[in-house]
Amino acid sequence: MKKLVGTLLLIIVSFLLLRFQCEKQLTGPLLKGKLSVNGICANITITLVEGNLNPDQFESSWVDPVTGITHLKAFRLANPCQFPTHINQGDEFYFRVTTRVKENCATCLAYYPTPQTALAIRVE
Repeated sequence: MKKLVGTLLLIIVSFLLLRFQCEKQLTGPLLKGKLSVNGICANITITLVEGNLNPDQFESSWVDPVTGITHLKAFRLANPCQFPTHINQGDEFYFRVTTRVKENCATCLAYYPTPQTALAIRVE
């Protein structure tokens, strides 16, 4: 009986610790972004409109070599399979940075230039 109680307690504590860790990966400040470039095959560039990110998480200035347009505070979307399809180029939206990247969709291999810096986000 003592072993059973100990095992159950261990399972409950493990579950709570894992749940806390997963939630931590999904939380962060609410930021406002703009879908600046919706390139072919989910080559998406987003710019930070409002909020604070670590400067290592975006490129302060990135020039799209195809259009010559300069984008400030730009980053490449690391998880395009999770990005909502109803958001169009030029639209602004709210998001949080996440460390969880679950890519299970097919994207083609065509390339459109994007910033080097990539972030996984969750649209709110």
